[in-house]
Amino acid sequence: MGFKDLALVSPVDSKVLNRHKVIQRASGAKDVLQNANIYQSLEEAINDHDSTIICGTGMSIDMYQTRIKREYIEPRKFFDDLLQQQSNDKDIRLALIFGSESSGMLDSDMDKCNIMLGIPTNPKFGSLNLSSAVQLFAYDLRMQIGWSEDSY
Repeated sequence: MGFKDLALVSPVDSKVLNRHKVIQRASGAKDVLQNANIYQSLEEAINDHDSTIICGTGMSIDMYQTRIKREYIEPRKFFDDLLQQQSNDKDIRLALIFGSESSGMLDSDMDKCNIMLGIPTNPKFGSLNLSSAVQLFAYDLRMQIGWSEDSY
């Protein structure tokens, strides 16, 4: 989708970015892997990106655990509203934070976010696999930014 700033926080496999299978699946985005950063904590990753709007991602219900009730905004609406408010002389930096495939984001990590975004799904089964969720968020953001080479 043209985004190039990838950060991983405490990945299970610390050598994931150098794995042959990961590099093969990068399909035209090897530069993203080569320039990716690995952080030991979410705090470290957030602190490394000043003046960034921190967007947590998740679903409003969790089938497996009790969660603190939060307000979730649809990504497409949030991105549209944000770009409507943007002044032409100021760049907006966003950090989209995704939790683990199996358990999503921790409540303590959600507390660090400026806003929570969620893809509307079936309320009885709101779970998406991680790659699908990332692709949907990236698509919605890309649709708002546009497709010019300058926007990458």
